[in-house]
Amino acid sequence: MSGHLYVFIDESGDPGYIQESGASSPHYSELCLQVNDRALVDLLSHILNWKYCKGRFYDFKTLPKHSDSIRYMNPLKELHYRGELFCSCVYLMKDRYTGPYLKPHLLTEQNPIFFRNYIHRKLLEFHFNSFVPDKDSEIQLVFDRYKMSNEANHNLERYLHRNWNLPRFEHICHVDSAYTDAIQVASQLVNAVKDIVQGKATEERKELLDFIALKDITTE
Repeated sequence: MSGHLYVFIDESGDPGYIQESGASSPHYSELCLQVNDRALVDLLSHILNWKYCKGRFYDFKTLPKHSDSIRYMNPLKELHYRGELFCSCVYLMKDRYTGPYLKPHLLTEQNPIFFRNYIHRKLLEFHFNSFVPDKDSEIQLVFDRYKMSNEANHNLERYLHRNWNLPRFEHICHVDSAYTDAIQVASQLVNAVKDIVQGKATEERKELLDFIALKDITTE
């Protein structure tokens, strides 16, 4: 896994904790999709061809359904079995969550930005412990863009760069999924995993997504 590695990160759920029903998601999950140079080209070619054949040239965040889902996912799974695409996801159920920055009554208090940063760290530690890159790999982290100040972005970069449990990151950037196909794929996958962690996925869907490494961090 040497050379350039691109790690695309997206979330499902929101970082809030509001007790009223429906005001906040019951879960939160983050997923990273890692590809090398060659796999990125293959992945983007597959997505562009798929959009062209289906006449869908806009941002789409859900996996195709039924038989289309198998045809859509098989090229991604092939890249995984070739050792060029790796995917990890961490998730938590908010009502039982014991970690920091989510619930207002904890000592750490409620802070959505710190909570997101903490989950970023948990995801990346899990991912790079499972899929160890070569020391000379140049790694670029690409986050789906959400509303953050420049100061918050700089804090995230410092927070990750100073973590000795993580590899060195060449670049950390934020992009809009509307024009970034690889982020759209990460979004599709993390939204599909939501059904697995909430116990709503069929066995067929679980098998389709069995290449994604999952970790429950609810009580860590």
